[in-house]
Amino acid sequence: MMSNSNLAVKRYDFNTNLFEEFNNLHYAKDLWPLVYILSDGKTKEAYVGETTDAYARMSSHLKNSSKNKLTAVHLITSERFNKSATLDIESNLIKYISGDGQYPY
Repeated sequence: MMSNSNLAVKRYDFNTNLFEEFNNLHYAKDLWPLVYILSDGKTKEAYVGETTDAYARMSSHLKNSSKNKLTAVHLITSERFNKSATLDIESNLIKYISGDGQYPY
């Protein structure tokens, strides 16, 4: 996990056990804006998103046949995030990851 006083990035296994982990994360419980990256390092696939309802969004992704094959979710959280900030961060991460050439989408 990477963190400082303003920002934290934490990795979780992307499966249904994730919801138990969310019970201890106030950003998920309190519908706080956050950014996430779904990934699978072996297949070099990644999906970047943002949400204010982590439970609903991850549940939706786990039901999606193209996303439920991914193995990890990295949550990027901060007390300073608002909806506008997470939209900007999501957009920039998509540009950076696409520009890197390592991930197909």
